[in-house]
Amino acid sequence: MNMQSNSPNKKALKKFMQNAFAMTSVVVILCLVLLSFFAYWIAPDHTPSANEQFQKLAQKPPGFTVQMLKLKKESAPEFGFLKGIFTGYERAYVLLPIDEVSVLNKKELLVKEYEGASYKLSLSALHAEYDESLIDKTFYLGTDQLGRDIVSRLLLGSRVSLMVGFFAVLISSFIGIIVGGFAGFYRGWVDKLILWKMSVFWSIPTILLAMALFVSLKQYFSSNIWLVFIAIGITMWVGMARIVRGQMMAFREVQFVEAAGSMGFSDFRVIFRHILPNLLGPIVVVMASNFANAILVESGLSFLGLGVQAPAPSWGGMLSEFKDFIGTDLSYLAIIPGFLIMLLVLSFNLVGNGIRDALDIKN
Repeated sequence: MNMQSNSPNKKALKKFMQNAFAMTSVVVILCLVLLSFFAYWIAPDHTPSANEQFQKLAQKPPGFTVQMLKLKKESAPEFGFLKGIFTGYERAYVLLPIDEVSVLNKKELLVKEYEGASYKLSLSALHAEYDESLIDKTFYLGTDQLGRDIVSRLLLGSRVSLMVGFFAVLISSFIGIIVGGFAGFYRGWVDKLILWKMSVFWSIPTILLAMALFVSLKQYFSSNIWLVFIAIGITMWVGMARIVRGQMMAFREVQFVEAAGSMGFSDFRVIFRHILPNLLGPIVVVMASNFANAILVESGLSFLGLGVQAPAPSWGGMLSEFKDFIGTDLSYLAIIPGFLIMLLVLSFNLVGNGIRDALDIKN
């Protein structure tokens, strides 16, 4: 009989993989992670922050297609594949929306701009040969009020939500594990002091505390994105600290912990090398829940105008930007980012529930 196949970890993994909702959520999360990482490469508008604006194409419906002419730029941008994945790719040409175009002679074109005037244009102004410079561009989910591609901005917006969740969870977990670990291990006045601080933090709504931290720390950061990471991370450590504290109190009395202490091991080693590895299951569950909460808090901050700076897109910022369109034919501009926020939060919550159920020895 293979005893290793009956190990608790393998049993938990098997039970987790049998949870259809949790596995579906894992697939959703992985797909969003891949899409966000390669967002600039996949997006129709791969310019920095997907901020290519066509004022005459504002608020066009999904599936809108228009002819474009590629015109020369005064200076050609530098290209770098790896750099472009993170910061975007500047186009090597300017796109001009047009209604009609015809060749007058070997040197000139007659161009009628989209909903604009007609004029002559030299063939030398084109980025390439005429056939290569005339393209059809489709906006699959339409455009916003500045004529920007909605699909591209949604793809880049996923980066903000996932990055905020990741870094906020790292910060909150680091603080919560240390604080909760010391409170549960030492107990006494240390535990009372930390419990009092946790109660104070717990009594303040997360979004209000994040707003207060955001405003008070803003002068020390040149970029809002890192400020958002820190502000949200600092507000979410209490849940992790409570779980770690309770588990630490239970494990403190276990024989292997007493044996480690009697062998002269330091408290630091006993806490972080002997007790915490046994708390991995509850910690992962709380991290999944905190990830979902961080996404909601970031969306709330962006909705209130305290998130990432424009023109960088975020789902919460897009929801705030398009909220006035709810009830009109353009409601989808607000519904889509709202739905994506809900989908990502639900996925992380279902993964957390799946891990909790898989680690439950009673089931």
